[in-house]
Amino acid sequence: MYTKDEAKAIKIGFWDGFKRFSKKKGRKMTSWVLKGTQIKEVQLKFDLNEKGAFVMLQIDSKLDTNRLSVFESFEKYKLVIDETCGPDLIWDKHYYIKGFKEVSVIYYQLPDVTILNKNDWENCYDFFFKKMLLLEEAFLDVKEVVMYRV
Repeated sequence: MYTKDEAKAIKIGFWDGFKRFSKKKGRKMTSWVLKGTQIKEVQLKFDLNEKGAFVMLQIDSKLDTNRLSVFESFEKYKLVIDETCGPDLIWDKHYYIKGFKEVSVIYYQLPDVTILNKNDWENCYDFFFKKMLLLEEAFLDVKEVVMYRV
């Protein structure tokens, strides 16, 4: 296994590599919407953990009623979102973040990859880039009407 410092260095190396990958593809990391969604409960996120790589629209609130209301607002436009994102987009109203809490997510998953295997990195970068472009586009298509509902 890796020490805490070694694991931290691997993570930094991975995310620095993704920044370079994105820049080569014409997209700076700061140009992704991510936390700048303008909807308090909503973030677009990249994640890589023991379950694989994820590109997600995460809905989180201290109040479950708010979280579920926002998720249901997105669900009303599921056909529009799925048309942009394709059939491999997963909708989960009750997603548990291990050791943390319940959130709602709309996401893509690339299983069987790990940050510890540098041979997986290029595949993860490509997955992150392509899927976030789609999810971000779908989000921007419905953002105004979702904001109006919440």
